[in-house]
Amino acid sequence: MMKNPFELKARLMAGEAVFGTFLKSDDPNVAEILGYSGFDFAIIDGEHSAFHFKSIEDVIRGCQVSGLASIVRTNGPDPNYVHHALESGAIGVQIPSITSVQDAADCIEEAALFPAGKRSPNPAVRAGHFTLWSEEKPYMQTIKEGTLRVVQVECLEMADKVEELCQIPEIDVLFVGPGDLSLSMGKPGKLTDPEVEEKIADIVRRGLAGGKIMGMLCGSPQAMKKYYDLGVRYLAYSNDRGILAKACKQVNEEIFAPLRN
Repeated sequence: MMKNPFELKARLMAGEAVFGTFLKSDDPNVAEILGYSGFDFAIIDGEHSAFHFKSIEDVIRGCQVSGLASIVRTNGPDPNYVHHALESGAIGVQIPSITSVQDAADCIEEAALFPAGKRSPNPAVRAGHFTLWSEEKPYMQTIKEGTLRVVQVECLEMADKVEELCQIPEIDVLFVGPGDLSLSMGKPGKLTDPEVEEKIADIVRRGLAGGKIMGMLCGSPQAMKKYYDLGVRYLAYSNDRGILAKACKQVNEEIFAPLRN
């Protein structure tokens, strides 16, 4: 039975681990394949890929066809981008490049309904099925209960403010960005450096202590297991291009190469 994407938040709140990847392709078929393959969510990467509002909307459609939860990583801490992502039908947003608690608060306010925030309740947008919403739960109840709000912690400045971020109740998930964090520490790309690993573990422990769900980008099965064991439950593995590249290389090495002259 196909999952209801809006149940992703409830699953996380119940302590369940969910698994996904970053989506860098603007082809909706890729999103469909991820959903049919059993992925729980895709983070549509508006920060590091060539998406625009229309292509994000099309990829969200692809997610919806196969029951994949669509999270849009915005192009930065931009409330306007948050607004468009949610009105396009995404079930959540993920805010990168946060450099202050106020940045986080401003973006999250745009993702929450009154009185906690100022998200528009307009049902005429695509998210509301253009006023033709006919799901089991009313539109307003669905987005109030099911919208997932994620804030990235990816620099030393914000690592020091985890407790302050935990005081913003509308933030559901704190997501550690290991690449940018390692850069901030003067060790770019050294994700297995003991100091970097300890800083990540410290952020995870403090976020969990503050009552937040913790998220993490992992590049290997070993990292997935390590951070799952630390309590991370919103787990993103690699990205669609990386997964495709690895699969294609494996086909070449294991199937084609033995048959080449």
